[in-house]
Amino acid sequence: MLSMRLASRLVEMEHALAEYAPHDPDAMPWFLSELRQLLGAAFAGVYKPIATDGGWGLDFMIGDGADAHAQIRAFRGYVAALPATDRFHGYSPYLVPAELRNRVTSLEELRIIQGGDLVTQVTPALAAVGQHESDQIRVLLCDGPRLLSWVGSTRPEPFTRREAAVLARLTGALQCRFKLEHQLRPAWPRALALEPALAALNRAAFLVGPRGTIEPQNECAVRALEGDAHAVTEAIRGSRRPGAQDAPFLIVPLSLPGCPSYALAIQKESRPTLADRVALAQRRWGLTARQVCVLEQLAAGAATKVIASELGCAEVTVENHITAIFRRSGARSRADLLRRLFAPAVP
Repeated sequence: MLSMRLASRLVEMEHALAEYAPHDPDAMPWFLSELRQLLGAAFAGVYKPIATDGGWGLDFMIGDGADAHAQIRAFRGYVAALPATDRFHGYSPYLVPAELRNRVTSLEELRIIQGGDLVTQVTPALAAVGQHESDQIRVLLCDGPRLLSWVGSTRPEPFTRREAAVLARLTGALQCRFKLEHQLRPAWPRALALEPALAALNRAAFLVGPRGTIEPQNECAVRALEGDAHAVTEAIRGSRRPGAQDAPFLIVPLSLPGCPSYALAIQKESRPTLADRVALAQRRWGLTARQVCVLEQLAAGAATKVIASELGCAEVTVENHITAIFRRSGARSRADLLRRLFAPAVP
């Protein structure tokens, strides 16, 4: 339970985070100094890992503490030496697991959530900055599955629930700030203003970065990753292979001299089968099972006599079914019915 005085101070910090202009160089140093004092920490910092052609790097890192500058230099060197895998300390910054997003965790809680392997990967990072015996409390600020920034602190003594509550209280304001700054950054390839254009698509669109990192660029892409991230990533990787047949994604290379290589992966528009169209018509028009059978035969070009023979009924019964289908679909003739059946689906 936070005291009234502490709660009031946190409200002031939330307001200040909102009032600082985006990318104001004074905002994060001020905030980290305040946070470190509130948490009783030796170090407080923010950073964002990014994939590079050769491995991992840091998009930015800011810290506060007695040895902050030395720790930042050491951590940058540590990150640059990491192996070129698709994961950074047990997670992908482009597809953060749902259980880690915007959630304050200590090393012990990480061990419970993801097992000892993750903590084993974090421990060398602490050792690299001279804090191998320290506890860590952190939150991965995310916009959907995408990491906006790591925010956290370290100290020799274990962090308590009170300190976790302090950082948790500030998480919403921090997330809003980093989300806004991400949207306003003119970095390549966002300088091309791709996100607004891709947001208008009704198909999933992804930015594929160095070493195949995959970042969702619109809501359809976020939903696809949330549904089955493994299937999506494998489909994109398969579409990028030379000579890929029936690739589900259109791959558009993006290049600029002196910049890392990127590509757009845009989901191809699927062509519905006859069965898909009939099933959609059944839902839209409220057709009975028998009417669906008649519609399938009509779509295949069968005459009334052939349909009656196929279904084992009188021709007049087939005509009655067709009349009912006309009424439910709004069609005025068989040609009009087929035009409506094969019309492009409206999302």
